[in-house]
Amino acid sequence: MITNNSETHSIYDEENGVIMGALAKGTDLMDGLKEEFGKYDFSTGMVTCIGSVSQAGFVTPFKNEDGTPHYSEPKLIKGIFEILNGTGFFCQNEQGEIDLHMHAMYVNEMGTIFGGHTLPNENPTLITIEFMIQVGKSVGAIRRFNPNLGFRTIQFTDIKNNKEEI
Repeated sequence: MITNNSETHSIYDEENGVIMGALAKGTDLMDGLKEEFGKYDFSTGMVTCIGSVSQAGFVTPFKNEDGTPHYSEPKLIKGIFEILNGTGFFCQNEQGEIDLHMHAMYVNEMGTIFGGHTLPNENPTLITIEFMIQVGKSVGAIRRFNPNLGFRTIQFTDIKNNKEEI
């Protein structure tokens, strides 16, 4: 959920193809980033951020009994956490909507570092989250299920030459 707060803001630097901004207290990390990115009519980009959250929501990798990779059950940890690094890719999902594949590294008050694949609606901003998004002006990206891997992955496309990169 996105808190309607005038402190969330972003600015697009057209010369460098960069969106920079901050999320306000209470704004969900992923929803807030998607909303700010969506204001500028791009379909791809890479985000990096730092800041603080009052809950960390993520999943981590593990192996099934047969050795195949899988994700854990959601981990939702309440507390005061700094995001040491959040990194992700903006793309489109199969319905053409903005999607965000993101991972984050958190630290707690004891200095313990943990993290994983972030979950939407589960990382509310505690004070602020500052971010930078490098937009992909001539790159298309769609995140869809890859049956060979058993996971949703991003397929990139060269928009200028209509070429899909695999």
